Amino acid sequence: MDLSEDAKRQKLVEDYFTQGDYINALGVIEDSISERGIQKLPRALNFIEGSVLFEQGKKTEHIGLKLAFLLSSVECYTVDPGVHAYAAMALLELAKHLDSALYYRKAKKAAESNLSFLASFDRLSLDEEDTKRTLESVLQVAESKILLGVTGKISEPNVREAENVRVVDAVAGKRLKSYWAGMGAESKKKFLRVSIAELTSYVEGLFGREGEEEWEQVLDSARRNKKWRFWMCRTCSLKFFHHKKFKNHLEQAHAAKFKPSTTKHMAQRVDEVWAGMLSSAAAEWEPVDTVAAGEMIKTRLELVKAFVYENGWSRDWPLAADGERRKLLKQIQLLLVLLRERKILSCGVRDWMMQLLIKHLAEFEVSEHTVTTECRIVERPQSICFLECRELNQIIDLLKLIKCKRDDGGYLVSREVESLWRRARVKEKIEIDDQFSYMLVDKRLLRDEIASFDDEGAIDFCGQDVYYAKTHPQGDDIITWLLDFSLEYESFEFPKSIRAYNLDVWVAVLRAIHFTCRDVGAKYAKKLSILGYDAGLIDAINLCVCENKRRSDIPEHQWNSYASLLGDECEERLTNDSECSLNTRLFLCAVRDVLEGAAHPAFDFADLEDCLKLIHGHKNLSDDIVLERIHLMRSVVADKVPLADSKILLVENSRIGLLNDLIRLSVFDHRPYIVHLLKSFLRDKLDEMVAAAEAADLISQEQQEKEKNLRSKKNKHRKKKVVEDAVEPESAEEDAVEPESTISSETARVEISSTTDNQEESAKDMRILTGEDSTLEEGPAICNLALGMTLKALCNIKVLKEYLVQNRHWFPENVEEQVSFALQNFLTAFVSNQIKEEGLYSYLLGNLLASLEDAHFMSSNAVELLVSILEFWPCWKTPEPESVVTHLFKLEEYERMSCSKCRKKPNYPEQSSYGVVMAADSIRELKYAFGDIKFEDILKVIRMEEKMLCDIKTGGCGKENLVHHMISTCPPIFTIVLEWEKDEIENEISETTKALEWEIDMSRVYEGLQPNTKYRLVSMVGCGEDEEHICMAFKKNRWVSFRHGALAKMAVGSWKSVVRFCGEKKIRPQILFYEANKLPN
Repeated sequence: MDLSEDAKRQKLVEDYFTQGDYINALGVIEDSISERGIQKLPRALNFIEGSVLFEQGKKTEHIGLKLAFLLSSVECYTVDPGVHAYAAMALLELAKHLDSALYYRKAKKAAESNLSFLASFDRLSLDEEDTKRTLESVLQVAESKILLGVTGKISEPNVREAENVRVVDAVAGKRLKSYWAGMGAESKKKFLRVSIAELTSYVEGLFGREGEEEWEQVLDSARRNKKWRFWMCRTCSLKFFHHKKFKNHLEQAHAAKFKPSTTKHMAQRVDEVWAGMLSSAAAEWEPVDTVAAGEMIKTRLELVKAFVYENGWSRDWPLAADGERRKLLKQIQLLLVLLRERKILSCGVRDWMMQLLIKHLAEFEVSEHTVTTECRIVERPQSICFLECRELNQIIDLLKLIKCKRDDGGYLVSREVESLWRRARVKEKIEIDDQFSYMLVDKRLLRDEIASFDDEGAIDFCGQDVYYAKTHPQGDDIITWLLDFSLEYESFEFPKSIRAYNLDVWVAVLRAIHFTCRDVGAKYAKKLSILGYDAGLIDAINLCVCENKRRSDIPEHQWNSYASLLGDECEERLTNDSECSLNTRLFLCAVRDVLEGAAHPAFDFADLEDCLKLIHGHKNLSDDIVLERIHLMRSVVADKVPLADSKILLVENSRIGLLNDLIRLSVFDHRPYIVHLLKSFLRDKLDEMVAAAEAADLISQEQQEKEKNLRSKKNKHRKKKVVEDAVEPESAEEDAVEPESTISSETARVEISSTTDNQEESAKDMRILTGEDSTLEEGPAICNLALGMTLKALCNIKVLKEYLVQNRHWFPENVEEQVSFALQNFLTAFVSNQIKEEGLYSYLLGNLLASLEDAHFMSSNAVELLVSILEFWPCWKTPEPESVVTHLFKLEEYERMSCSKCRKKPNYPEQSSYGVVMAADSIRELKYAFGDIKFEDILKVIRMEEKMLCDIKTGGCGKENLVHHMISTCPPIFTIVLEWEKDEIENEISETTKALEWEIDMSRVYEGLQPNTKYRLVSMVGCGEDEEHICMAFKKNRWVSFRHGALAKMAVGSWKSVVRFCGEKKIRPQILFYEANKLPN
């Protein structure tokens, strides 16, 4: 392609960009990439593409799409070699929206790099001066945020999802349903067989010849590929009908995977066999008696070889009764399982641990060959059970340095892609007969049971009679389906360019993948530097060893000191390597760091002449110190290799996530368009059938009218007789009852002390509300169960009942607010012990549920319902006594901070709440990490993580400080809410419940209280599978589980039984009510 063609293409793209036609601009750029490859794309087009994506990022309000657009623009700007601030600005925007330290550091690095380049200029133009000021501003903001710290709180605007408005013609539906009900089964089946020839003519009538040609292409694709659904590459417009082939195409043809020059040192995840031994339920992690085991290996090797291993371990190894080692091994197992679940457990970590094992067993005269080849102990993760506490702690220290999460916002992109993908999903299957003459509409529509989505889009070619043979039509939901259409497809037409579908988002995600691959490459290069540095240390050791051998043959005055020998080697390498290769520079850095006694390797390749001077300046260093420092530095470097691998895998996870998003974005399904077309075609056809039937009816209209008049006369005579019989008794009854009696009887019906009949009727209503009546939807039932269990938990708080009983005379007589009135009735019955009557309980609960629904506070979430109950709690008849909620539940908390830098002590206002909210996974993880830590200390540790900045606006210094939580008065009831992810397995629920305790010391959680301010857990609300709620309460020295009804309960037993019960039933404790203990301190 000549330069003039490049210029034309650039002009076309610039024109599209100026007009705001970003899709066409991107389309032209992708054409150029398809023709010559992305590496040979003109840099001007790279820059324009970056500008398109940056503009899209500024416009969209969806945080996930904004992230994808901004990140992809950074990739495009990075490729452009010019000096500009756009990449740094985009990174800063990303950092602000995500409050991410990762992107603040990248913005800082980009700004520093460009400023360094500008500093090399003799003079700057006006544009370059502006660029410099912008970069300095970016640098200042980034450095400030890095210094002050970030919260990770995402700046996400409230964006309403575009509603997919659906329209149903009710009048037409009634007419068509009536006709459909009269059709025979075979006629209904025949109706869903759509002639392809007729449908093609229909398309031509709607969209003309151009539409018909598009339709013919769709049919041709269906005939050849037997699928409606495929993946389309938006760059080269190739179609794929298999997921793996398309994934390989993206990775191989479009650089969606980092390709190192050699895969020898690329980070690899541990294999499934090794990883599976970590979390096996039968796996044992017991400390081994290493002395006895070493003796067995040396003296009875054949016996050791014959050991039988199950789930990675053999019971034949001698064990040691060492509780501390057992605890450390359990902690390591949990950390390894966590890394495996996060897909960042590398072979480097495994090999590093096995090296510790080999070194440890060498102390017992067990060779490496015996360990690795003959016993093959290193093939199992439980082999670390041979290690002592020192090595186990060393493993724990390293594993804790591995970062499990990357604050790159990738999950936000996935969320937006998921939303786009979900909108394109289809439920209806569309088959074709084996003669390719008819489309066979989904037979499930005849049975009213089409619910699941069909993500395959495969076409089954079968006989038209065979397909519907075993289907028995029932119901008329198919008419609703025919009349139901989305306004999204109101202007229906076949897409003339499938490629343009989501093109901007598709390109953005692909460029974001390229950016991530660049990051993987940087991490990989860093690992190679670490390995090169280690190779330099090995060379240094070999030099010392050779010198040591040489000394045995020469007099002492001819010996070379190790320091001077290393200095001479550095000078020789620098002289011989004119290009100063990476290995030469790494060797110089390694020698310099060793001689200077550096704690960690420094990979700063400054002026090598200065580096050489520093090395020669330490030539008098003793040989012992040099050797000691080399070995010490090697151990430090050895720790860095597995950490580097984990960092690579962490970024690789981000790449895989984005690649999966790109694959989803590439899906195209013809069926949404075809279904819309079929609905229109079949409705027109059914309308014609109904019109024909109505015309036939008009032929015999006169005869039908005569029959209708005759039936009308007979019905009129019969009705008159029935009315005459019914009026007389009713009139007599009205005459016999006085008005006052009528009024009093009506009043009696609404009293809480209702009759037995009314209670039975209420119980019947309750059965409906609790879901025992199968005709009701599930939603209200779940809400009612959550409400019922929350109220039961409240009713089992002793201090609450005592307080209400003592102050029952303060109950108001008339409560105007509907929810408060219903709650007042429930509380009145509660304090008078009438709540135990099943019918009354059901009636009161039903009224409260209905009032909440009327007030739009209906919820299936027990926590939200608790807040509603406390907010609507009825006031006393006079304002003198403190309200129940304020007196019993409200927690008045003060936050205090003393700045460790400027010593300021700002006063923050008092904060009121109903309790504290804690993440269940945080509780569980802390319990895993610290073992015997108490629940109250877990609460304290979690709250200690909350930090505040010393406010600069009020004269502070901006330093981040710990926050002290204080209360002066303890509420009688302390409420803890646990937040769950809702996908925990049985073991995780059980471990979390184990971390909870039935007694806590509030003085450990809050400052300002007397020691041993004890609270005891008296009741709690839990949520099981299918959102089923239960209440558990401590009554008569045992725990009891409550379920439906006023009296339905089951004994659980001790607190250990509660833990086991929650784990087995998968019940997640959500609300914990602790009551102040009246026992003396």
